Amino acid sequence: MMQVLRVEGSKSRRFARVTFYKCPVCGDCYDTLSFDQTGLAKCFACNQSSPETAFARIKKKTVIARCAHCDAEVPFIPSTTGLIGPMCSDFACSNYLAVAFGKAFLEPRTVLNTKWNNGLVGRARRVSAGLLFACCRSKKDHAVLQVLQVFAKQDDPRFKFGDSDEFRSALCFDARRCKYFGFLIWTESKTAVLHQLFVVRDERRKGIGSKMVNFWIENYAKRLGERFGIEGPNEAALKLHVKLGHIKIRGSDAIGVKCHFVPTF
Repeated sequence: MMQVLRVEGSKSRRFARVTFYKCPVCGDCYDTLSFDQTGLAKCFACNQSSPETAFARIKKKTVIARCAHCDAEVPFIPSTTGLIGPMCSDFACSNYLAVAFGKAFLEPRTVLNTKWNNGLVGRARRVSAGLLFACCRSKKDHAVLQVLQVFAKQDDPRFKFGDSDEFRSALCFDARRCKYFGFLIWTESKTAVLHQLFVVRDERRKGIGSKMVNFWIENYAKRLGERFGIEGPNEAALKLHVKLGHIKIRGSDAIGVKCHFVPTF
């Protein structure tokens, strides 16, 4: 069964006390225990093993949220923490109940409202009427990017989350509608390589993807040369690049005209 990630948030939240296990060696606390081959409980922090009875039970106050997708109650604890925040432990659900930002747990709809990241508008560049382009620089920018990447993962299971220190990225949005349209991720070396292009479902077939790519080519890729790279394009991306004249299809082969293909690792 393939896991389908969701970012639907929670219906409600409350506080409750959850049992944690205190390590007798280092004193750190965790909400679950693992066991080594000898049957001893192993601390996640110091990696030392001790009898299970040696771990003191500590009650800690934490948030319990009701999943907006499956209605399950999920505590905000380390064992339920996913890439962007607390996640429903039901594999068939896999819904993110919140987005972790600093010490706060934000509802996804808050993060996806451009007003939450109002500093982005001041440094955005205009692509066309109602479409702005801003490179990711701040922690808020990257929080938004990660949420949008979960949506990209829903569309294409091959999608891989990358290290933000290893690539450049940009968000595309409409400030008046307070809405993000998508993102681009690329690297720059001898040439620019476009690794990911994503447009949210309800904004597709409106020419937004074409405008995003053309703007990126003219303002970023061409600074390093006339040709650029594309990594592992999916079917939708191939069609877009064919439409823009970057790729030609001959039989079952895709041939780069203004670009070259980069292997997916």
